[in-house]
Amino acid sequence: MSMSVWRRTQRKKQQEAAWQVKHGAALVGTLFLLEIDQPWFRCRFEPSGEWDSLSTLFEAQEEARAMNFPEDMVWSIAAVRDLDLELHPVDGGEVIRPVMIYIGKEQSSFRY
Repeated sequence: MSMSVWRRTQRKKQQEAAWQVKHGAALVGTLFLLEIDQPWFRCRFEPSGEWDSLSTLFEAQEEARAMNFPEDMVWSIAAVRDLDLELHPVDGGEVIRPVMIYIGKEQSSFRY
């Protein structure tokens, strides 16, 4: 496979939706897989529906992570975990319940 064909294939893969993020029955957004860096799956996130009601929790979690998780901000990690989000594969398959999930403006990631 030539390098240009490989690059086109990789770009196409990055543009394909991989998982729908759901909070109960509500659609929060869609994750597009960028790379796997075990145990993390790094993604691009496109918000929808329920995102506005949850975004402040993820912003607080991102701020805590940027500050190396100070004690007074650890609540944000538990709050996101307690959402019990599910990742539904777009192409069918087993639903994933992430152990950790970060959804940010620039990059999102999860592990399960």
